[in-house]
Amino acid sequence: MTDHQDMFQMLYARLAVARKEKPADLMLKNSRMFNVFSGEIIETNLAVKDGFIAAIGPEYKMAAEIIDIEGQFLVPGLIDTHLHIESTLLMPAELARVIVPHGTTCVVNDPHEIANVFGAKGVAVMLDAFEDLPCDFLATVPSCVPATAMETAGGDINAEQVAELLSHPLVVGLGEMMNYPGVIVGDPEVLSKLAATHRAGKVIDGHAPALSGSDLQAYLSCGISTDHECVSAQEAMEKIRGGMKVMIRHGSATSSLFDLLPLINEVTVDSFLFCSDDREASELLEKGHLDGLLKTAVELGADPLQILKIATLNPARHYRLYDRGALAPGYRADLVVFEDLKNFRVSLVIKDGRIAAREGAIVLSLPMVLPPGEVLQSVRLNRSLDESDFTLASPPGKIPVIGIIPGQLITEKLLLNLKRDNDGLVNADPAVDINKIAVVERHQASGRMAVAMVKGFGLQEGALASSVAHDSHNIIVVGVEEQAMALAVNELARMGGGFVVADGKGEVRACLKLPVAGLMSLESAVGVSEKMKKLLLEAGKLGTTLPQPFLALSFLALPVIPSLKITDHGLFDVDNFRHI
Repeated sequence: MTDHQDMFQMLYARLAVARKEKPADLMLKNSRMFNVFSGEIIETNLAVKDGFIAAIGPEYKMAAEIIDIEGQFLVPGLIDTHLHIESTLLMPAELARVIVPHGTTCVVNDPHEIANVFGAKGVAVMLDAFEDLPCDFLATVPSCVPATAMETAGGDINAEQVAELLSHPLVVGLGEMMNYPGVIVGDPEVLSKLAATHRAGKVIDGHAPALSGSDLQAYLSCGISTDHECVSAQEAMEKIRGGMKVMIRHGSATSSLFDLLPLINEVTVDSFLFCSDDREASELLEKGHLDGLLKTAVELGADPLQILKIATLNPARHYRLYDRGALAPGYRADLVVFEDLKNFRVSLVIKDGRIAAREGAIVLSLPMVLPPGEVLQSVRLNRSLDESDFTLASPPGKIPVIGIIPGQLITEKLLLNLKRDNDGLVNADPAVDINKIAVVERHQASGRMAVAMVKGFGLQEGALASSVAHDSHNIIVVGVEEQAMALAVNELARMGGGFVVADGKGEVRACLKLPVAGLMSLESAVGVSEKMKKLLLEAGKLGTTLPQPFLALSFLALPVIPSLKITDHGLFDVDNFRHI
């Protein structure tokens, strides 16, 4: 049977159900259904045929399977508009196992992290892992790989590759355009990526913190349509006036819910989307996904029907997913049943007309697509490191020190007088909260690395090492004793990536393997969460005062966020955009 004949038969079957000539496959009866178009809650029944909604109304009563939801609230499946799957530390199938029971049926993923390790090949690996899951994982093509030339990345994606990837059926647009200076000055490579996206008829996501005035106008003139970096109401309103969709972010590192929710009203509601951006596995297990965001929003005073529209119809319309985001005949049967619209406890999730989760647990079997072997061998060192690799010589006088600001991604650029030994070497000084920090290149086994000092970690002994270091994901390590730093890095390389806690006595106290590109685990979310808790416990025993030290560490290598960061090329002064 041809595709044309298949579609004909599906449409005819839906018509038969709508005309009450044939029974539906599935009937949800006695629902309080949220109509996103009218803003009403309607007591009704909903009939599903071949994965789509065939008809809605109390007169529809025939079906092969009937579920009485007893007055609970029926809403469209929830859509996360911007998520980096790699930041959850989970593979897509395991992430689906976690988020589908929370009502999420669609995610727009930006595979920016794995692309910085493997380029276009990394994007392809991620797209392959999306097949046959009870959640539609869609993708945007990473727009800025590598993010800068100030560090060594494992891959790159040029304009020609962007154009090729945009043709993939699961790709909905170009990922966050972080290089807003390149847009504003008309960089040819940047404009070529934007032009390719326009030719493909797909959307362009933005990333432009604090951009305003004529620079914002220039950015918008190129058709960039969203921003998830707004932190103030004033910034968000300027971007809304310019036609942008503002993504309200609620992730592990940052949340703009409190600041931006007051802007939502009957006029502006269509200008907002919800996203999690970066959300760790343990938080997904403990706090939920978009359902937790909705609960928090209502606690902050939001109208539940307005925020449901933001979580369903708005993203579907923006990303041109015209068959979802609403409950109406002809729409995909992606459905969520909430007990109420206050706590947003999910009792039932239906994906493409099939029961996917019930009472907080997935009920469908999930495939696990193992990545190619080369993706499991991405951490390369030219040799084992020793304590001499982490020495830091400095002439007398003040030296630059990275200053951590708790709860923020920006850092201070400190100039401090630090103690030196008889050989002129600067050592960690836990008594005044001074630790060492280093970045080790891990993509090309070049042996390149940089060592500096950092204030704010609070380590009294030992070292913490990670292969998650935005954006290029080289190895980053912070510590007190040089030998502990060497031990942590060598163990990390042996594992193929992940997180390591080593003490000052030469023992590894805790670790979490992330063998997939050095970013993701092959374990369950529960296993990842338990090991992360052990890591945090052991890190705390070494003296760190940061609640999420690995998260804080991962952003200290990002040379696009002020003020002082470190890459494998050395300390980087972001304010003046140069190494020092």
